[in-house]
Amino acid sequence: MIFKEETRELLEMVRSFVDREIIPTVGEYEKSGTFPEELLDKACAMGLNELCVPAQYGGPGLSNVEVFAIAEEIARGDIGIGTTLIANALASYPVLIAGTDEQKKLWFDTMRERKYAAFCLTEPNAGSDAGGVQTTAVEDGDEYVINGTKCFISNGPIAGIYTVLASTRKKAGIMGLSAFIVERDRPGVSIGKEEDKMGMRLSCTSEVIFDNVRIPKDHLLGKKNRGFKYIMETLDHSRAGVGAFGVGIGQRVVEEATKYAKQRKQFGQAVANFQAVEIMLADMEIQVQAARQMYLHAAELMDAGLPFTMEAAIAKTIGTDTGMKCAVDGVQVMGGYGYMKEYPMEKLMRDAKILQIYEGTNQIQRSVIAGQLKKKYTDDPKGVKKPAAAPAAPEQPVPTAPAPAAAPAAGKETGRELNLLVCVKQVPDTTQIKIDPVKHTLIREGVPAIVNTFDTYALETALRLKDKWGGRVTVLSMGIPKAKEALRECLAAGADEAYLITDRIFGGSDTLATSKIISTAIEALEKRNERAFDIILCGKQAIDGDTGQVGPEISQHLNRALVSYAVGVEREQDGSLMCKRESDEGYDFYAVNTPCVITVNKTPYDLRYPSFKTQRFAKTAEIVELTGADVVVPEEQRGLAGSPTRVVKTYTPAHEKNGMKIEGLDGRAAAEKLAGLLAEAKLI
Repeated sequence: MIFKEETRELLEMVRSFVDREIIPTVGEYEKSGTFPEELLDKACAMGLNELCVPAQYGGPGLSNVEVFAIAEEIARGDIGIGTTLIANALASYPVLIAGTDEQKKLWFDTMRERKYAAFCLTEPNAGSDAGGVQTTAVEDGDEYVINGTKCFISNGPIAGIYTVLASTRKKAGIMGLSAFIVERDRPGVSIGKEEDKMGMRLSCTSEVIFDNVRIPKDHLLGKKNRGFKYIMETLDHSRAGVGAFGVGIGQRVVEEATKYAKQRKQFGQAVANFQAVEIMLADMEIQVQAARQMYLHAAELMDAGLPFTMEAAIAKTIGTDTGMKCAVDGVQVMGGYGYMKEYPMEKLMRDAKILQIYEGTNQIQRSVIAGQLKKKYTDDPKGVKKPAAAPAAPEQPVPTAPAPAAAPAAGKETGRELNLLVCVKQVPDTTQIKIDPVKHTLIREGVPAIVNTFDTYALETALRLKDKWGGRVTVLSMGIPKAKEALRECLAAGADEAYLITDRIFGGSDTLATSKIISTAIEALEKRNERAFDIILCGKQAIDGDTGQVGPEISQHLNRALVSYAVGVEREQDGSLMCKRESDEGYDFYAVNTPCVITVNKTPYDLRYPSFKTQRFAKTAEIVELTGADVVVPEEQRGLAGSPTRVVKTYTPAHEKNGMKIEGLDGRAAAEKLAGLLAEAKLI
């Protein structure tokens, strides 16, 4: 399959997150036995816990192809992290299949607020045989009362909401099962034994106990006694995703085994050059690529609304068998080192095994495949009943312009929303600049513009204030039209709108002239929006170089309070700000009222990763260009004429070299003299 450009960009974003955040840290998390909460918070901020949420309910509205391809990328980093995040999709499918609009809103609002959901099917006596479910749901007036214990529930301890399969007609077996929504905070819901697993250790798995848990009747999904149908459709849907997990592990094994085989030398050459090892590496790659195409094919069928039961079972089987076989062979390629916890291969092998077991063992998958074959090649084709297709997430138009600020979400502090502006400087991406081998000059042509790293701390500070208090973040920069590339980076991180001052009449402006132009532009934007910016934030190199003058000069031009070199900004309940600055003794704190200007030093927080929604928004959002007609600055205050700063003279101070030459002596005498000098200097 050839992905669309937009899908490739999403996958690259996830791969970057996996390479930078997951792979380097999961080993230590597993070794220490700590739950990777901070890492998962970063993933949730990107929207990786909301992959299946339709756009109409505030999600990214991804296709099944995109969801499963992203699942592969996450599993390539760690299957435990992947299970924690993708379990939300498994739990959500029954709601997407059978839920009403009101139920979907309840479900997705709760999941977004509490981050995680869980799918409660398995019981001590009900795994592959769902008919063995002992959990009951008994009608009592306008409520159902649920009793029973579920086991091996991924996300059990951390989920804020569950989909639960329970018996509503005890003697009817699978024809008496119903599906329900149950919130975690309902009385009677508790967590039982937490499992100590061989692999997948960075996900939490536990019993979930329901003891006389009362839920309203409108928490029944679909029709009573039809729950088994919804659950089977759910498992059909999710199986291809488990196959993608297997492919992710297989892909990581190929990468690690190949790199190791190229570095490891035996008998005078890299082991990658031995034919036996070459064959093993090639077979791994063949199996991974074939399994990838199978889960993508199943996902395409889902998106097209076509039957996919057999293809999903094949995708699950081949994907997870491939992950396990690659892991075993990967250990073999690395030999004794592959068996050691110091290297990732043994962990990949432990993690891979569960994929052949959960969400329907691979033996059950083969039974499903055989059953579909017998239906497909029946003697009476007219009698074949096509399996129902799970609904694809409805597509929604992507916004092409900044949307009005939404009301603060649940959990935001109360108080007037903030109107924030961040001044940023765009620079060439130095990692992509090359040097002309003849002229020995920098080649900047074709090099993309990015936000200066120092200014990203100011942007992240603004986004954190918006997260807590609500409001809008506007980004302002100055430069040539190519600078829009950098401003889209700001929109992808979560800014709401961006403006670029771009006009040849401003060319040649230095710090003093630039600060006047920026201040005039800010006044124009405030007049246009009929509201002043509460906080104007500037990074260490906002707009100008490393002089740090633009922020203070803006505060003078606009006659607003200034706090410089802040490393933290918090808003108080009375609306004032508390700014933290580093000092020799630790930290100083400064209180300031809004409106104000704050220059931000390097903070403990790097700029966040984009989410799927903000990434798509950034790609198409309009970035407004401001010209001299919008930013009216007198000629004598802009460009080369706009600054009283003049370079009178430049020179390079003479460099005096310390030391002496020992001349006129033969080798022995010179060595003796050198030893004497070193002894005088007490160096020997």
